[in-house]
Amino acid sequence: MNDQGFLQNSLDPKRTTVAQKALRTWYLGHARDLPWRSEPSLYGTWLSEIMLQQTRVETGVPKWHAFREAFPSVADLARATEDEVLKAWEGLGYYRRARLLHRAAKAIHEAGDFPSTHAEWLALPGIGPYTAAAIASIGLGEAVAAVDGNVQRVVARWAGIRQAVDSKDGARAVGLVADALLDTNHPGDHNQAVMELGALVCTPRAAQCGTCPLAATCTSAGREEAWTNLPVKQPKKKPVPWDLDWHVATCGDLVVVVQRPDSGVWAKMWTFPEGPPSNRFAALGLLFDPVTHILSHRRITASFHGWQAPDEASLRSYADEVAAYVMTWEELGALARPRLLTKMWEELSDVWTASERA
Repeated sequence: MNDQGFLQNSLDPKRTTVAQKALRTWYLGHARDLPWRSEPSLYGTWLSEIMLQQTRVETGVPKWHAFREAFPSVADLARATEDEVLKAWEGLGYYRRARLLHRAAKAIHEAGDFPSTHAEWLALPGIGPYTAAAIASIGLGEAVAAVDGNVQRVVARWAGIRQAVDSKDGARAVGLVADALLDTNHPGDHNQAVMELGALVCTPRAAQCGTCPLAATCTSAGREEAWTNLPVKQPKKKPVPWDLDWHVATCGDLVVVVQRPDSGVWAKMWTFPEGPPSNRFAALGLLFDPVTHILSHRRITASFHGWQAPDEASLRSYADEVAAYVMTWEELGALARPRLLTKMWEELSDVWTASERA
């Protein structure tokens, strides 16, 4: 990106140089001690960038350690089954990330080494412009600006960009400024510095201009009316309501479960059937109050209906009717399940405990 007209009108080279130096000094003194920074590797950096998409750092750190323990190398990840990868990913949500991570690991393992350029990373499954730029700059020292949500916010406020940053024109404007602001001598540190600044100082609701290293060069510094309105974003669509009925049919320690389709919400996750069994089953009613669960595009109200099978043969017959499986609760617990199901696991444990006593 090098629209010189825009850059000449918007940025003073001296201003960018001052900002670069201030950012680097601040980052070296304030960067959080994160495991992928203290023990840097392409594998660890790549994994962290995928995990932290739509996941808080506080959640990502323990999951990063656990994932590295389960799959110490990219070869281990490539050789794992998809079910094993999805199970290890459980709790992070957006499971498509895990499936694409797995596909990319297979491609890297087959190639014999990690990609060595931004363009090569961009060609892998699940790697978009931001992720490729982050990995290439941090892990390979390639001078390419990485733009995520934190960077959008910092850049929009710093340069006073009034276009919606999630629109074509706004994204282009942010990219132009991010490219011009990039410290090409220390691209990895620079990109992490801007992201860290957005996470710790130039936050969405409370920009701390008094402690910001960019305050002296920032268009919005100290102007609440400016930073509270930046970055501009396009209106979000409201989540679509989804009334979900799950039917928990049991017999002793056995339960009927289904694996969701290869695409769509919770692809290939393990859940309960959405259709009820026959009248021969004893209806237990709602196992607990309906549960609300929010996805980025869905507002789910889930009801868990309990059913007691008269015998194992009836349970298996119901499973055949709804293209489901019969397994133990322990076996289900070892499979990848949606966050909605895992967060209700303790309540569900009361169901099978009571069923075993019956």
